[in-house]
Amino acid sequence: MIAKKTMIQELGEDELILPTLVNNALAANDRIKYFFTLLQAARLHAIQPGRETSNLKAEREAAGVDDPMFDRVVADSVMVGKDTLQIPYAPRILSGIRSSLAEMAAPLPVYDEGKGEFFQKRVALLAEGIPSGENDLIADEVIQRITAGDEGTIDSIHLLVMDIHKELIALQGDLASEVIDGAMAYLLHDEDRDLVASFMAGLKRTSPLRFDHPGLGTTATRSRGTLVIQNDIGMTDAHVLVVNVKEPTVTVIYTDIHMPRLQFFQGLFDEQGMTWEDTLSKKSGDQFEAKIYHLSVGTYRAGSREDLERFLKFLGSRLVFLIDWNRARKRLRTFLQNRDASAVLRWAADNEYGHMAFLLLGGEKIIFEALELASRVPLRYGEPLHQILGRERTVEYFKWVLKTASTGLRAGHSRLLLQDEIKAELLRYFRTAHENLMEICEEHTTLTIDVAMVLRDSLIVIIRGEDGDYLTRNAMRAKRLESEADALVIKVRSLSRRIETATFYADLINVTDDALDFLEEAMFLSTLIPRVTSSKKLTGEMVDLAEIAVKSSQEFLKALMASQNIHRGYTRDDMQDFLQAVDRVIGYERECDEALRQSEKSILTQSTDYREMMIFFEIARTIEESTNSLMKAVYGIRDSILEGMNR
Repeated sequence: MIAKKTMIQELGEDELILPTLVNNALAANDRIKYFFTLLQAARLHAIQPGRETSNLKAEREAAGVDDPMFDRVVADSVMVGKDTLQIPYAPRILSGIRSSLAEMAAPLPVYDEGKGEFFQKRVALLAEGIPSGENDLIADEVIQRITAGDEGTIDSIHLLVMDIHKELIALQGDLASEVIDGAMAYLLHDEDRDLVASFMAGLKRTSPLRFDHPGLGTTATRSRGTLVIQNDIGMTDAHVLVVNVKEPTVTVIYTDIHMPRLQFFQGLFDEQGMTWEDTLSKKSGDQFEAKIYHLSVGTYRAGSREDLERFLKFLGSRLVFLIDWNRARKRLRTFLQNRDASAVLRWAADNEYGHMAFLLLGGEKIIFEALELASRVPLRYGEPLHQILGRERTVEYFKWVLKTASTGLRAGHSRLLLQDEIKAELLRYFRTAHENLMEICEEHTTLTIDVAMVLRDSLIVIIRGEDGDYLTRNAMRAKRLESEADALVIKVRSLSRRIETATFYADLINVTDDALDFLEEAMFLSTLIPRVTSSKKLTGEMVDLAEIAVKSSQEFLKALMASQNIHRGYTRDDMQDFLQAVDRVIGYERECDEALRQSEKSILTQSTDYREMMIFFEIARTIEESTNSLMKAVYGIRDSILEGMNR
């Protein structure tokens, strides 16, 4: 390709003509792609008439095709034979393809005679194969041949269009007559330059966040009375942004092979008042990364010239966050839930930190290295970190990571330093996880208190002879509480496998879970107490036992909370509160043990029914077992505290 300056000298008088030819050729490219899409959509509807279709109005308008009659083409297309379709306005569609193809090739011989001759021969040869479409009839094979985008031994119009478009983009860059803050521009009006400058101001503000990654090349021109800004974003062929500005309206045309990234891009404008058309998925050729790419058209209507410039600045500032977005999302999904990974990336974009710095520092590798330091058993690939730290804290950590990586690299800090900071921060999160483990144990104990209260209240209802359904509902509630408690036990067990010295919490919650299980079993047994023959005195003694269990679990919770204060640093009063709570739990176990013996004596002397006797025996035993489990647990806490003080 001839250098820019030499090319201008060689062109002479054609210097003023060639930019217009390129401009018209790119406009023809938009039209011919619209006609391809129209034929493909019409064919699909004719083959599957029951399938929901789009009239492609947004694509027509974006391509500069003004005639609205084409909007009914898809819906009115039918099969009229095994291999023949009847498509409304077929002659005009095929004629539009022929004329657009010729217009696309027009600038090439002016710029490079040899290359232009090569492409014009291809145009002439392939155009002969385009039928007239007489009577609106087109063979199915013809549509597939015209729109085929797969590279192979047979040339096609679609492949020719893509090849010419590549040449036009390169030619467009060489013909740029001015540079506006980095954007190659030509054929602009005076009022366009401020708008291009606004777009570039936003782009330049955030482009450092891509670091050394290529992309974000911008071209601006005027076509069909419209300012057109194009940005190549990254290196992916199908990843393109085209912005059409016709005051006061901005039309954003965005294509992407990744639907999640397209949805992420749309989400960046949630607060901007944009309107998005339905996203279309289209077939692409082998030269693209994927066989399907997605196209979305968004519209923004500015309230004033200042608002228009503000929006274009914002639009330009968002593009850097699309580069390698899908790779960053995959790295984060290793540790986060999918929606949380996207949310973290959205937060990083909204706060203009981005994700490229995280990838440059090693991405998921530095996290796994940190986990090997922080965790007794290294995290396996694919094992979510949020199962250890919890969802909210994991999201919080990765927000910090993306912020630290971005600000650190931009400030010139060494990569090794930043990697060490990220690892050290994860270690801090693991240390605070010990406190989280105790909080989980406290939550578990509140469930134990609830079950004990449910049991006590149910036994009181039995004495009063009230609604029997109340017992059934309470039994179901106790079962739900037990299920919630089991989930907490599993969580602590999982965490304790990963955190050094955390087995204490697993042992603790296992013992306290026994207490809850005993109380839930007693609640179930209470539903079996005979309503008529049972002794109110015996039931009253069961109420006394349950009341002791309530008090014991409440004091156990106090002991847990007091132990937290001691871990953080304590006064003599803190230690006294803890030891008093421990003593009361132990005292309630002894009181419950005495009450059990008294109950057993009463059951043997007063019960006249064998079934009633067995039920009361089991209720009394399970309640006493619950207080015994709490006593074991509180002894474990006390020993851990005292041993820690000794160390």
